[in-house]
Amino acid sequence: MNTEEFDLVVKFNGSYEHENGSNIDVDEQDNEIEGIDEIRDVLNHKDPELYIKESESFDVVLVELGTDSLEAAKLISNSHPRIVSTVIPIRKVVKTDLKEIGRNIRDLAINKMKPGDDFDIETSVVSNTQLDPDDLKELVESELQSIDMNYAETDPKWKIFVEVIGENTGLNILKTEESDYVLTV
Repeated sequence: MNTEEFDLVVKFNGSYEHENGSNIDVDEQDNEIEGIDEIRDVLNHKDPELYIKESESFDVVLVELGTDSLEAAKLISNSHPRIVSTVIPIRKVVKTDLKEIGRNIRDLAINKMKPGDDFDIETSVVSNTQLDPDDLKELVESELQSIDMNYAETDPKWKIFVEVIGENTGLNILKTEESDYVLTV
C-alpha cells in the first residue's frame, strides 16, 4: 500500500463565535466547506500547487503544498480563521503501523535533534479505531529515549507530532516555539 501524500493536517471547529459574542454551531458539511474556503483564501495566492483533500472525517482535511508547510501553517494562523482550529505541518507521511511510525519518528529525531534534548508529544487519531493515542505516545517516548532524548511535559525544546488519519500517519518534529505558533489558531 502506498501512502497518501500531504503537507498539512487541518482541523475545523464545530462552532465559532459570532461578532456579537454568541456561539454558533455549524453543520459538519458546511463547516468543512467554509474551512476549505478559509484555507484557499489564505494560500491560493502563495501556492498555485495547493490541493485540498477530504479525509474520512468531516472536520479534518489534508493539504498538499508546493511550498513550505510551516510557512503555510503560519499564514493560516495569522489570518485569524473562524472555522480552522488546528494546523499541523507534516514532514513525513508513513503507513499507519506502529513499527513504521516508530522507525520513522526515530529517523526524523536523529536528523533534527541532539542527544539530551527534551521533547513533548502530541498525538491524534482520526478514522482509525485500532490505534490509541496513548499507545502512540508510549511508542514515541520509548523510541526517542532509546537514542538519549528526554520526555518532558513542561518547557520541552521539541514537540513531536503524530497525526493518524486512517491508513496514513503524518509525522513532524518542531521546535516548541514553532509548534506554539502554528498548532492551535
